[in-house]
Amino acid sequence: MGGAWTARPSGRLAFRAPRLPAGLGEALWLFAVMRVGLSLFALFVIAHVASVPTSCHFELALDHWLTVPPLASSPSEFPLVGVWQRWDACWYSKIATFGYEAAEDSASFWPALPAAMHVVAIPLGGDVALAGLIVAAVSYIVAIVGLYRLVRMDWDEELALRTSLFISIAPAALFLFAPFTEAPFLAATVWALYAARQRRWGIAVLAALVASLTRTQGVFLALPLAWEAWSAWRESGRRGPLGLPSLGSLAATAVPVAGLVGFMVATKVWTGRTPLDTQDVWGGRNFHWPWDTAAAALQWVVEHHDSLEALNLAMLLLFIALVLIGIRRLPASYSLLAIPQVALLAIRIQPTPLTSTVRYLGVVFPAFVVLAMLLNGRRREWAWGIASLLAVGALTWMWVIGDWVA
Repeated sequence: MGGAWTARPSGRLAFRAPRLPAGLGEALWLFAVMRVGLSLFALFVIAHVASVPTSCHFELALDHWLTVPPLASSPSEFPLVGVWQRWDACWYSKIATFGYEAAEDSASFWPALPAAMHVVAIPLGGDVALAGLIVAAVSYIVAIVGLYRLVRMDWDEELALRTSLFISIAPAALFLFAPFTEAPFLAATVWALYAARQRRWGIAVLAALVASLTRTQGVFLALPLAWEAWSAWRESGRRGPLGLPSLGSLAATAVPVAGLVGFMVATKVWTGRTPLDTQDVWGGRNFHWPWDTAAAALQWVVEHHDSLEALNLAMLLLFIALVLIGIRRLPASYSLLAIPQVALLAIRIQPTPLTSTVRYLGVVFPAFVVLAMLLNGRRREWAWGIASLLAVGALTWMWVIGDWVA
């Protein structure tokens, strides 16, 4: 909605600024603060560390790539763009440039993000590194707008704002602003659930499809969307063709599974392998009881003095508690989305106990809603905020100097 000229009591005209759509102002403010803060901190690290690895240093050294995507490694590009081209972001740059190559292990990386990077990079002259940051930025803003609106469906504005803040400054929040799948996945899952709860099934189908093509966990959307489809069917008095739920709600429920299966079939055709096959390269498919995983993580912390693993374990235990509390406090569809995501993290040891757990937990937004409920008070908010930002700083430092974070 555009602005308007209004008359003041004095008779003079004044311009009234346009009112932003719900949640957009908050999203833009949070993005500006975090993006500028992370960039300035990265520049600080680069200026104070003797030797900072260049873009994709790990992949170029150890993955034996046959083709190399454009790297933002020049002195002018690296400090603001290339420094974020690390780990998975390098694979997404490679796929955005060359597609899925039969001789590589790229089938482990899902297509939605590199496809978006490829499109955005076209007017940028093929600069996939910058395109990745743009896709992450837009995805983050879309995600926070959707999260704000979703929370406002059941609670007040204060809780919606606190939830948006907590997820934006979570310990691994830097991944929301890097060319990783965190921001696109969060945006897709939030909007799929928001649209389903509004019974806008066309949007739900589209968002669920994006989620299912962004990362493996997108398949879990089938559970909350099935719940919302069943709830809508009950609300309608069980009316529909042949007494079944609407076609839109059934499609929304089926799309997450269809996306998973479709990508597996496509990668088998393109590369001769599926994501399940290439997963063996990244640590295997073995699963364990949660208590065995926790014991292995604790042993790893003790033996290797690994502070990142300690953070992974602490965050996993916290999120298990938050998800359990949420069963009674949140709508059922929230829990149906959160429980399988946290459960999957609690049963895997690949390649080390709880690898990347803190990153994957960063998009389990129902847990952040519960956290925002529990930390209702200025002192508790500040305590959590300071602790989270210190963790963000520590992980960003590790990221910039080339230590494994993701």
